[in-house]
Amino acid sequence: MHFTQSTAPSQRISPSESTKEQQEQVRSNRPTLLTLPPEIQTKIFSHLAVSWGKSTIQEVLRTCKQLYEVALPISVSIFRNTINQTEGQGPCSTTRNIQFLRYILISKPWLAKNVRTVVLGRISSRDGEVNNGQEKYGKASTTDEEIAIYQQHIELILGQLPSGYTERWGVEWVEDLKSGTSDAQAALILLACPNIHTLLYEIPDQPRHFPQLLSFIHNLAEISLSIRTSTHSKMIIPLSNLQDVFHETLDYNRGYSQFGMEAPEFFAFPRLRYYECILAHVWSDIAGKFERLPRRSSSVEEIVLHASYINKDTLDGMLGACKALRKFEFSHFRLNRWLGAPCLMMPGDIMDAILPHASTFESLYLNMEETWDKEWKWIGCPERLYMGMGLRQMCTLKRLEIGMQALTGMLGWDPDTRNPVAPKMPLRVKGAPKIANCLPESLECHKIHECGMPILDQAAELIRVVEQGHGFKRLAYIGLLFNGWKMDPDVDFPKARKLTCNASHVRLDIAFREELIYLCDLGETVRISDTDQRNLTSRIYAPHIRKMYLETRGQPDLVLLDDPDLYDE
Repeated sequence: MHFTQSTAPSQRISPSESTKEQQEQVRSNRPTLLTLPPEIQTKIFSHLAVSWGKSTIQEVLRTCKQLYEVALPISVSIFRNTINQTEGQGPCSTTRNIQFLRYILISKPWLAKNVRTVVLGRISSRDGEVNNGQEKYGKASTTDEEIAIYQQHIELILGQLPSGYTERWGVEWVEDLKSGTSDAQAALILLACPNIHTLLYEIPDQPRHFPQLLSFIHNLAEISLSIRTSTHSKMIIPLSNLQDVFHETLDYNRGYSQFGMEAPEFFAFPRLRYYECILAHVWSDIAGKFERLPRRSSSVEEIVLHASYINKDTLDGMLGACKALRKFEFSHFRLNRWLGAPCLMMPGDIMDAILPHASTFESLYLNMEETWDKEWKWIGCPERLYMGMGLRQMCTLKRLEIGMQALTGMLGWDPDTRNPVAPKMPLRVKGAPKIANCLPESLECHKIHECGMPILDQAAELIRVVEQGHGFKRLAYIGLLFNGWKMDPDVDFPKARKLTCNASHVRLDIAFREELIYLCDLGETVRISDTDQRNLTSRIYAPHIRKMYLETRGQPDLVLLDDPDLYDE
């Protein structure tokens, strides 16, 4: 018997069908947003919460329960409360404050620890002040039940100091919360959020609780240190995690008049690293407030003062309090340009103040408005008009942007003055060191602004040293920015452009700027319209403009952005 094996025809899979099946398998195994680990989701969502512009993190909260749980803490990480007015700055909304306080202290109190950044417009102590733009957030009031909860929280924190110091203040604070003042509300927000890292705000209007809170925190921290080894329980110190402070004003008549009350308190905060102020002005002697801080005790590493006026004693106290300063920026701009500034610190004073930080100091930007005779008391000490050989000792200095006089003791022109009988600053100080002799070997970027024709010989000497390999081997950039409006474009410009550098690793820039750009570098505002203006260095109202400006600062041209949409939130 013969058996015949029956075989069914094979079912062959075409190559195209195999590829489709593999692609489907890959797609099924590909991770989606929902399958990513929570820590990766958190990193992704963190980019949706922004301190300026339109935040989209709220849209994630409406997707699903899983993403809601991840995005909820991020949704409160940045609290911004600003209302732009036609002059470019403006108050914060009391309604917005009420809504946020209700959310983090009553509805979801566990979220308060997730607040990292607070951005505030101008807060005020005026009772029941109605702010322009309030309708953006509707209307809200605080109930008696909510006030009771806020009072309990205030008493818990203030009660860590003797009642004689805080009892009356606590009562006033609660009363102002009932009245709805933004000053009281903002102070409570700062009190309630323990992990704030960044604080940006406009100068307060007649504040009561904001400065008192700063002083209270300072005193509380000092007591906490003194009893650290005792049996006392650990104190709750508000803003103890603060690392970055920025405040500003556009008041060119008074400047940041509360600088002396606020800055010394901030420098005592244990984790503060960055401090910046626009229009900081010292009208009276506040050096003693800085000097009360233990010398070399402050954690501040970077100080930026735009369009400011600081005297020598205040500078010594401020920088002397820093443990290890890495960066200092200062641009001078007189509020009343008809007055001199005989008490303003001189370049030599700045050199003395930063020299103790020679082992850590990396970046110096100095713009002393050299086109104006500031009526400095330099008679008998002309060497204070420039920084001198002390620069050579700054062994970690990488970036130096400085005016010609502050570096070399030379001016290219007679400075403008409003006092015809005052002795004019000399065009050249005898004995001042040359550029090639006073710069540190660690320098990588060197810009000289407010240049005149006398700089050419010394600049050429510096370039020869670099070309021949005799020094400054890390130097990669040399920039000379001339005050073009004071020069003859037909004679001086071609002569300056003849300066060249043949070192392949060094870029040489020579530029000529107009007076308007010079004033912007000193702190002039950009006008969007006849009534609307913005400060170029504002982190609150125009951080994108600030970024573009700082990236091109020291260049001959500055695009004055006149599109109002650029400032929309």
